[in-house]
Amino acid sequence: MSKNPTIRKFVWGVSFLVALFVNFPIIIINLPFLKQSYTTVLDIGFQIVTCFIYSIFAIHFTYKNIQNKVSKTKQIAFGFMLFVAFVTVLSLINIFVVRLPPKMIPTIMMRGFLIAIIAYFFSRFLIETDKKNEALLENEQLKHENLLNQLNSLKNQLNPHFLFNSLNTLSWLINEDKERSQLYLQKLSQVLRYSLSMQEQPLVFLKEELTLMDNYIFLLQMRFGENLKIVKHIEGSDKFKIPPHSLQLLIENAIKHNIVSSLKPLTIKIEVEPEEKIIKISNSINLKLNSSGTGIGLANLSERFKILVGEEIDISQNEEFTVILPLIS
Repeated sequence: MSKNPTIRKFVWGVSFLVALFVNFPIIIINLPFLKQSYTTVLDIGFQIVTCFIYSIFAIHFTYKNIQNKVSKTKQIAFGFMLFVAFVTVLSLINIFVVRLPPKMIPTIMMRGFLIAIIAYFFSRFLIETDKKNEALLENEQLKHENLLNQLNSLKNQLNPHFLFNSLNTLSWLINEDKERSQLYLQKLSQVLRYSLSMQEQPLVFLKEELTLMDNYIFLLQMRFGENLKIVKHIEGSDKFKIPPHSLQLLIENAIKHNIVSSLKPLTIKIEVEPEEKIIKISNSINLKLNSSGTGIGLANLSERFKILVGEEIDISQNEEFTVILPLIS
């Protein structure tokens, strides 16, 4: 039988109800004599206790035999031995303890047979329940593994995109200014170190993500200077979590699709709204020619939030392009 104490108590409860059920006629017949005869009380007590014990053993061994796929012949033989033991014990109690006549033996056999049938079908019910529970548990494990695989796949799509753009920027800086390229390389190494350390974490504190964002913005402003303006309102961000690299991807996305020049500077605003549990990232719109893109980056980010947070990101475009990310307390 299952080691689960709840299942054991359930079996004991069912066994007690079975014992009452098979002895119900005897209880009803002897009910008027309970106060008058001590022997009657003793008789009913022995009947119920013996049937209760027999029911527990019958369920236990029937369950084990079916679960272990014991042959039908062995199951019947073992059930018959248990049945004989029950009939013998209760008959001896009735004859020598309660002093009932041997003619009661057929009723004992009938009760034993009835308990055996109930035990068999109840054991089948337990086994089917176990199978369903195992199937549900296996499905949950498969779902969990599938979500992890999806998440890792999405991470693997995001990281090469970031690395490709960063190396392009570094290549440009090496040709333009070697001293600045050294500083850029130091900051880039910090960003990559963060990326590696957070690779296996589905969620990070928003404060850590904002630190990464500051390093990343530093890298961008080394290239674009005053042409890239960042406005931040991030008070109340300490208690929230977010999927790693979320902010970085949105900033990168704004740079990718918009002109960043002295004539058309790009402004990116980052606002934390603690009461609403959201962070809003918006940017001015000065689209490059042929900047429609594939939409893979935002689609992947939305899918990550759907998997980890249970919510999708909110994207809107009016005078500004705005993405709202849900935060986790």
